Amino acid sequence: MTKRESATERRRAQLLARSARLREDIARTSASVTGRLGGAERSIKVARAITSTPVLLAAGAALLAYAGPAKAISLVGRGLVGVNLLRRVLSALGTVGTAPGAARDPIRRETSDGGQ
Repeated sequence: MTKRESATERRRAQLLARSARLREDIARTSASVTGRLGGAERSIKVARAITSTPVLLAAGAALLAYAGPAKAISLVGRGLVGVNLLRRVLSALGTVGTAPGAARDPIRRETSDGGQ
């Protein structure tokens, strides 16, 4: 083995070791981020449940009974704005909170060769 080949092999071994360390760092960081996002995913599931139609109808009926018609109309207007905003945010987040294994539709892009 020539001097140049041994230097190349030594450099290769160094790069492989560095690559292994970086992969371990990425795995640790990924686990940390995934743990932090677990609470956010639960919050999104709760928000989706709250914005369902039956829950909103029950809340509106309770508000009408509790606050009276005049005050209820004012509060319902504000509530609808909030619910609409929440629904838009949740739809912008995509399929967060869907059943495991549910895949998103792939993005189809036009290609210059006619999609082939």
